[in-house]
Amino acid sequence: MNFKDFNFDLKQLKSFIEVVNEKSFTNASRNLKVSQASISHQIGQLEKMLGVKLIHRTSQDFSLTSEGKVFSRFCDKMMKDINSLKSDIQAGTFGGVVNIVSSSIPGTYIVPQLISPICDAKNGLFFRVEILNSRETIERIKQGEADLGITGKELKHPSLNFRKIMKDDIVLIGHPDFKDIRDINDLKIIPLVTRESGSGTKTITENHLQEHGIIPSELNIVMECTSSEGVREAVINKIGYGFLSKIAIDRDLKLGKVKIIKLKDLNIERHFYLVTSKAKVLTEPASRFIEMIEKSGFKL
Repeated sequence: MNFKDFNFDLKQLKSFIEVVNEKSFTNASRNLKVSQASISHQIGQLEKMLGVKLIHRTSQDFSLTSEGKVFSRFCDKMMKDINSLKSDIQAGTFGGVVNIVSSSIPGTYIVPQLISPICDAKNGLFFRVEILNSRETIERIKQGEADLGITGKELKHPSLNFRKIMKDDIVLIGHPDFKDIRDINDLKIIPLVTRESGSGTKTITENHLQEHGIIPSELNIVMECTSSEGVREAVINKIGYGFLSKIAIDRDLKLGKVKIIKLKDLNIERHFYLVTSKAKVLTEPASRFIEMIEKSGFKL
């Protein structure tokens, strides 16, 4: 085989890496938002080009061949080099770009706190922040599309690192004119505004309610929002009650726009996490960002 035979593209490498990480063509296709047939075709093209079998796949087993393990190490190194090149180019343009993805609550209320003490033109850092839900945030880190993520949900995965950075409480809130309730079973009656599927706030809340015998289908949900601000505004406008992180409504509590409804025996504690990829070496700007946060007193 000569050099001209190596005719592959980054899409093929990403497909192979995702299949290896997930040990599943089905999950890889779902994560990359392409058909399973397309994933299989790309892997087949790689195997044809290299002239070797890369993956053993049966209904009972999934494993890399010895050649597949060699190629997997090559792909990991290639993607790290590409990320490093991207970082070097960005650093040359801006002095250092930190790409952050975050779920709704930390993106709105925590990320600005992290950036504020170190946001100085002299340090040359430029921040790009994208706010998604927890599931999408974690997926972006898995795909290597951001340097670090901050999310309210922990998802065990062999390619990800999660570190707790902050604790908060999820509370039930209502408009000051709404009646107070004390019994958790009243949640089946009152109108509720919720977050969408994939939201860390929704997942954690539903898990706690199920521990108390309340299943989601029993709730009287009148509205679903894709952001915590949507839930907050809905409560302020008397559409219904809602579960939100306390950090998101502290100002509204002081102004008397909302009130906390204290349900007996229901205490929902949650953590926020810094998420990074084990497969991706942190860029120099991202490493500097974390170091500066630690020096500023915000322990990671």
